[in-house]
Amino acid sequence: MPTSRSGSAGHTTRNNLTRLNNLSARFSLEVFRKKSPNFTQKKVPVNEYFGRNLTRYTCIPIDNSPEVKPGVMLQLDKQYERLEVFDEGGQGIISAAKENALGRIVALKTLRTTEADQNGAGAVKDFITEAKVTAQLDHPAIIPIYAIGKNQNDQLQLAMKLVNGKTLREHLKNIVLNYRMRGLSAFDERTSLFKRLEIFLHVCDAMVYAHHRRIMHCDLKPENIMIGEYMEVYLMDWGLAKPIPDRKDHSEWVRPTTVAGTPRYLSPEAVVGERFDERADIFALGLILQEITTLQYAVSGEDSAEVMNRIKDNLLNPPVHLYGFPIDRDLLAIIGKATAYHKEDRYQTVRALAEDIRSYMHGNEVSARPDHLLMKMVRWMSHHRTAMLMCIFIAIALAFGAVAFSVYQSLQHTRLLSERSEMINQAYGRCFAATSLLDREILSQEKNITLLSGLLARTLSSWTAHEDNLHFRLYDQDDQLSMPGDAIYSPGYRGMVSFSAGMCKTVPGLDKGEVQIKMQQLSSLVFTMREIILGSGSELNFFDEDEQVRFQKAIREGLAVKSIYIGLKEGIQFGFPWRDIYKGSFDPRKRPWYRRGKDSRRPVWGNPYIGLDYQMGLCLPCSMRVQDEKGQFYGVVGLDLTFNKVADILHNSGNTGYYVLDSALIDSKGRIIASSAKKKRNKQFNQKSDSGKNSEVIMEYFAVPKIRHGILERKFGILSDYEKGRGEVIYLFAQMKTLNWICVQKIDFYAYRDYFRRNQLMRKAAWHSSKNRINKPGPGSRLRN
Repeated sequence: MPTSRSGSAGHTTRNNLTRLNNLSARFSLEVFRKKSPNFTQKKVPVNEYFGRNLTRYTCIPIDNSPEVKPGVMLQLDKQYERLEVFDEGGQGIISAAKENALGRIVALKTLRTTEADQNGAGAVKDFITEAKVTAQLDHPAIIPIYAIGKNQNDQLQLAMKLVNGKTLREHLKNIVLNYRMRGLSAFDERTSLFKRLEIFLHVCDAMVYAHHRRIMHCDLKPENIMIGEYMEVYLMDWGLAKPIPDRKDHSEWVRPTTVAGTPRYLSPEAVVGERFDERADIFALGLILQEITTLQYAVSGEDSAEVMNRIKDNLLNPPVHLYGFPIDRDLLAIIGKATAYHKEDRYQTVRALAEDIRSYMHGNEVSARPDHLLMKMVRWMSHHRTAMLMCIFIAIALAFGAVAFSVYQSLQHTRLLSERSEMINQAYGRCFAATSLLDREILSQEKNITLLSGLLARTLSSWTAHEDNLHFRLYDQDDQLSMPGDAIYSPGYRGMVSFSAGMCKTVPGLDKGEVQIKMQQLSSLVFTMREIILGSGSELNFFDEDEQVRFQKAIREGLAVKSIYIGLKEGIQFGFPWRDIYKGSFDPRKRPWYRRGKDSRRPVWGNPYIGLDYQMGLCLPCSMRVQDEKGQFYGVVGLDLTFNKVADILHNSGNTGYYVLDSALIDSKGRIIASSAKKKRNKQFNQKSDSGKNSEVIMEYFAVPKIRHGILERKFGILSDYEKGRGEVIYLFAQMKTLNWICVQKIDFYAYRDYFRRNQLMRKAAWHSSKNRINKPGPGSRLRN
């Protein structure tokens, strides 16, 4: 689509003489003072600046006809004396002239053609139209027209204000040049931006007035905005100005064959040839605003066609500063709304655009980006600084008033924290010591079972002699077991027991002679088994006990290791000490301890289970594979730790006292292996039927998931929790080095604190008492003195 632009270079009245002393550079780099925010944002300002009777003169329709009444043209040669020509264009000449009557210096524009020239008739009409429209738009930001007339050559002349300055385009280029030469950091870009926005607001004020007079400019661009050396701002070149059509006029629109205006600043509706109104000026103002903000074109393109295609396709450049200076979101929102593709989405009036710019400069909310609640609070605080300072001072005064109380509380809190730290550290040290004792016992039993496995392998692989004295008693065909002469009733084992012999049980169908050989082979190991059982738990004692004392203790209450058993691959079960517990059919190869230890060359611990001797409660089995140096497999050897004994170890070691709620041993999944809190419940197994015997039990999970997961994740440490009706409870836990089990002690904190404080007072009293005894003089001391 072809384009045409009216006017000439002469329409921008500039004075080349003002370039002396590099005035434009000094003007562009001027540091401006930032405006203060409006502290009455929500209040309505006074807007009555003029009398109502004067408004009727600004509502007179603009006469934009290209004719002047005959006989009114003045002979301007007689009124103005030409001084010099400072600009020439294809259609006119711009000169500086002096008015003879008043002596003022004006700009005198002379049209080259005359009315008599056939080719210049159009130029004459445009000249007259521009002069009449500009003269009737009487506004401080619109160039004043003084007179129109002819010279002696019958050429039209126009006398207007002489502006000493430069265009906005030159101003922007000069800023870019200085930034490129010295860098953005050398200048105050924000202050410069606010000054450019002030210039833009002058243009908006001029357009508000022009639109009020129902005239749209149609050629807004930085080249048509003049800035005087005293900060005067003028909107020039009204040659393409047109009356604003009525939006309610729905008459048929005739698409024009050409588009008048500058391609880079056309609105989308003007590019496609649709009906446009004053909102096309608003789109051009939005493009100018973006250039003022970013210091680069809003629409890129090598030629007019490419530029208009990008406008038609809504491909405007993103509003990014040429030198990376951050642009406020409110200003970006204003630019986005002013340059909206659809005219219904833009600002509907220039006044609304100008009000948003002013609100942004004053730090107020803009309509293009309404504030959310948090931003409203921030703006309120920034607009009410006095109230905010008063609140701050009151808060500081209250803070100083609370310092003494806070210091006292801090000292008390520090003392309590120190006491709490000392209490918990002592308790944790005892818990860690108990864990170490359990580790030592586990290591001791693993060592014993490893030793026993080696002896079994060597005995079964190399034994040749015959042993007439059998230490194992075999169940006969009637499932009867002969009793040794030293068998005695044991309260600990809840039945008859003998530590001088063991028992043997086979699966049906085995050769009796082969079983006798196995019994003879293993009889020599009975003494080793006796030493292992009677020596169990010795790691937990700090003094030595002779064998007889340990034997009596085993009979009376049982020891840590309850029994030792051997399961051969042929289906023969050996057990020690002697007890008549293998009734009915029995196959050791189907037992969990056998299956677990069969594939393990090192001791492996199993889950608690209810043994055939269920009267003693749950058992913790440990077993391992029996093989010789050549890898020959013979069976599995194992031992049982008594659950109640492990619970006793936990309960009687580490922290002991009424404040200990539970001492537990849990596995790597948080299931309870042993617990002092469940000891009484475990004693009820002797009341159950035989259907539940000789099987692993389903272990319960320890504590609530939050505590359990914390213990399993950290392995070592302290956790605190609150229980309803009890208050704070402390969990002390430490992982055993031998297994992945964790020793946990649950303590009632407040009960433990009372116990700790009472002990502290007793220690202090004992210390003072001993000190007084030392300082008290003895008999005869006065004589010695």
